[in-house]
Amino acid sequence: MSIVEFSEHYLVLRHLHVLTAVLSVTLFSFRFLLLIRSSTWLQKRWLKVLPHLNDSLLLILAILLCIAIRQAPLVTPWLTEKVVAVILYILAGMFTLKWSKDRLSKIIWFMIAILMFAYTAYIAINKTPLIL
Repeated sequence: MSIVEFSEHYLVLRHLHVLTAVLSVTLFSFRFLLLIRSSTWLQKRWLKVLPHLNDSLLLILAILLCIAIRQAPLVTPWLTEKVVAVILYILAGMFTLKWSKDRLSKIIWFMIAILMFAYTAYIAINKTPLIL
């Protein structure tokens, strides 16, 4: 594969990865708003399935990007930190949508999840870990 072919494939993967990441946080935020408003829309099948399909595609694209750039978590500090931040985003999302019982804790966990998403995006853009 030539440098031009690699860069074209990489750009397509990267743009799809960014698109699915933005869709992930958008769907999460939408579901949070529905939850806070006690909307019956939360019971719609597409709203239960689409976020999981999108997040699965996001993970697949992340793995393909790691292969494309020949870097791996636990070897590359910024990538390791990004993976940890993604795991924290997922956990905060679980607390927001499932595990928290009262409105205030749901709001706090939502804000933590959004901060983790922003932190993940910062690391991805700058390729610089803040902690490791």
